[in-house]
Amino acid sequence: MNDKELLSLLQSDPEKGLEQVVESYSAYVYAVCKGRLSAVCDERDMEETASDIFVRFYRFGLKRGFDTLTAVRPVILVIARRRCADVFRAKSGDPEVIDIDDLSYLTDGSTDTERAELIELIKALGEPDSRLIWLRYFYGLSSKEIGKQTGLRPNTVDKRIQRALSKLRQQLEEDM
Repeated sequence: MNDKELLSLLQSDPEKGLEQVVESYSAYVYAVCKGRLSAVCDERDMEETASDIFVRFYRFGLKRGFDTLTAVRPVILVIARRRCADVFRAKSGDPEVIDIDDLSYLTDGSTDTERAELIELIKALGEPDSRLIWLRYFYGLSSKEIGKQTGLRPNTVDKRIQRALSKLRQQLEEDM
């Protein structure tokens, strides 16, 4: 089933639609979980996280209305990334890592003007910080993958991203 057919089924019969979404995307969601959580989770935790992602997708669709969605895969991917980030933080116990999802008050339900301002703030960070932010949060690359592209060591990538996010947060707080 393609996304258009899935959305049609979700609108007409949400429960059957969810069954089809799970059937169509379970391998994809599990691969995202495994890629992001294998360092801190066992198989059972990754399966539980994958199941939780589908529940969150379903609740999201019921709350916002499946008729407002234009595709399934991107929504599932965003939910999967956010949920995996939450699980990773909880399992690794690293409260010092700042995640761009913490800025969700700006992007969830924000206006186009707010998004444009956020993008301008990211660009204003300068190189290589803005590039690191783009690669991590807009392209979903790991520190290792970013390191290969930029020539930086993965731990250097992590530190630079952490500092860049701190700068972004400071700018956002100053602008409020």
